[in-house]
Amino acid sequence: MKTVRLRTAFACLLLLQVPIAARDDVSADLERFTKNRNVPGMAVAAVLDGRIVAAGASGVRKSGDPAKVTLQDQFHIGSCTKSMTGTLAALLVADGKITWQTTVAEVFPDLDIHPGYRKATLLQMASNSGGVPGNIPEALWKQMIADREKPESKQREALIRALLKSPPAYPPGSNNIYSNGGFTIAGAMLERVSKQTYAKLAEERLFQPLGMKSAGFGAAASPGKVDQPYGHLKRLGVIVPVPPGLDADNPPAITPAGRVHLSILDFARYVSLHAGGTRLAPLDPKNLKFLHKPVPPSKEYAVGWLALDRPWAHGKALNHNGSNTMNYAVMWLAPERRFAVVATANIDSPASVKACDEACAMMIGRYLEKAEAQGAGEGLD
Repeated sequence: MKTVRLRTAFACLLLLQVPIAARDDVSADLERFTKNRNVPGMAVAAVLDGRIVAAGASGVRKSGDPAKVTLQDQFHIGSCTKSMTGTLAALLVADGKITWQTTVAEVFPDLDIHPGYRKATLLQMASNSGGVPGNIPEALWKQMIADREKPESKQREALIRALLKSPPAYPPGSNNIYSNGGFTIAGAMLERVSKQTYAKLAEERLFQPLGMKSAGFGAAASPGKVDQPYGHLKRLGVIVPVPPGLDADNPPAITPAGRVHLSILDFARYVSLHAGGTRLAPLDPKNLKFLHKPVPPSKEYAVGWLALDRPWAHGKALNHNGSNTMNYAVMWLAPERRFAVVATANIDSPASVKACDEACAMMIGRYLEKAEAQGAGEGLD
């Protein structure tokens, strides 16, 4: 899973809200990204004022196989899961089960916690400022790989025990270092106080209320079938599909940091919650704004989101991307405009990153062009 890459492709675009009668099919527009097979398959969707206004899918589920991707196909979204962990945390805070200032020592009194971590808070763990190293130590990663067939809760418990027993990489709250381990600890804190697994919590509190019926965890395709998109790797210049199974995703222990898969339409339903306008919102605007506000000492990283200045957003744009090294996804939101766009691909490569960025820019530009054609007249900034 890779560190978030800051994108500047949209810095000069301006989004205008345009009423659209029906959802546009933009599948044909994506063919230029997939026709040479450097990107086997991809999908994109945009939401405006709580409604999916455009979506499209292009390419194949598996390189070398004719099965086409569809709008219903489940793409892996990697670290975009982190914003979901932050959202679940906000829900449990609203329930009174935990606070943002609750410490790891308070949640895990049974663990041998290094003194440097004892006062680290849920908010710090869910904003990359909890002192957890940027990379999970190699020995722990190898142990997670070896333990992948054990119950997921046991895997996660073993990981957080090891992480919290070691000295922090920096005093919690003094720095901001992108960390899968920190979000894994945050997810484990939510499991402990809710007495539910992370998967059950996400299903009941987020996926079901938002109507995200396709959402799940890990690689989506079935063994021996091409019923969902495969992840892909590039080896010696050749794109190689990764068969479904344990090697097709990150270890289950780090699920709160990045193991969700879903359809592009359900991805759009999720970001609509954070962009505003959805009638199914399980969180009120005040709580959502809290999640979108950078957490000191960072001036950009919030609770699972980057908050970036973009003219087209009429204020802060929210951004995050994600990868498990075999898939790629990106989110761009403009809460002030009640707009969001998401894009996914079943390979993580320079070509797929560029394709997803250009697809998002296309969607933003298209609504700008429609507004200008109708005489909105604000133009480019």
